[in-house]
Amino acid sequence: MPELPETTVISEDVFTLAGGRRVLRAAVFRPDVTNVPMEEFPERLVGRTLVSTGRRGKVIVLDFGEVVGLVHLVISGRVLRLPEWTEPDRMNTAVLEFEGDTGEPPVVLAFTRLWLGYFNLYAPGEEERHPLVSRLGPDPFSGEFTLDHLGAAFRRKANIKGMLLDQSVVAGLGNIYVDEVLFAAKVNPTRRANTLTPTETRDIHTATRDILRRAIELRGTTFDSYHDAFGETGRYQHELHVFTRAGEPCPRCGAAILKTRVAGRGTYYCPVCQVA
Repeated sequence: MPELPETTVISEDVFTLAGGRRVLRAAVFRPDVTNVPMEEFPERLVGRTLVSTGRRGKVIVLDFGEVVGLVHLVISGRVLRLPEWTEPDRMNTAVLEFEGDTGEPPVVLAFTRLWLGYFNLYAPGEEERHPLVSRLGPDPFSGEFTLDHLGAAFRRKANIKGMLLDQSVVAGLGNIYVDEVLFAAKVNPTRRANTLTPTETRDIHTATRDILRRAIELRGTTFDSYHDAFGETGRYQHELHVFTRAGEPCPRCGAAILKTRVAGRGTYYCPVCQVA
């Protein structure tokens, strides 16, 4: 599933390709792809201009002025530029055509493989009531993501990995980056959150921002399906220290990286640097 860095990259790519352009055509393949009737989907979008793009947690936000689109790619979804308009199908689940520059062909974007995802439409402000968005905690790059916030959240007895995966604690973190953050902070993923010291909490806070920022710079992490809107893979997978590195030597101490299961997710850690 695209996490915060990948969602950020795709959101920015969409604006690079279609920002400031008017929608000429729009369609979805199935009624469960969107929250409005299929025939209403183009009615709400055609003639609108893409004013801006953004992100809420792992959800792409498309601002069309009087309409706001929320796109959740979930596991398999991607955004791709097509050479020309194509009717939506199972692969290209939602398709938008934007006006081109003078003398240039239109820009066609396909929101592909939204088999578990969606492209929902809302009036401005209504998107805040979306079941996922309404439960999101602070964005890691926002002023609300403070040491005090983390300290209060970490008073619970839940394991720290589960806490960081909880989108109400911090929005946008997923399995990849939580493992990398905990390795950077030298915190075992099974530790109870309420046992962390102020220094460990600060290290988690710092590592979260540093790692996510670097992952965005390298345009995300690609294992299987993730590509940006230009079809390119990310490069952060080459800088991962523990995730998917089971059996490899820890880059700090040389001990073999272990894989276990924490909070229902495959989890990678160093048994020496991240002592329970």
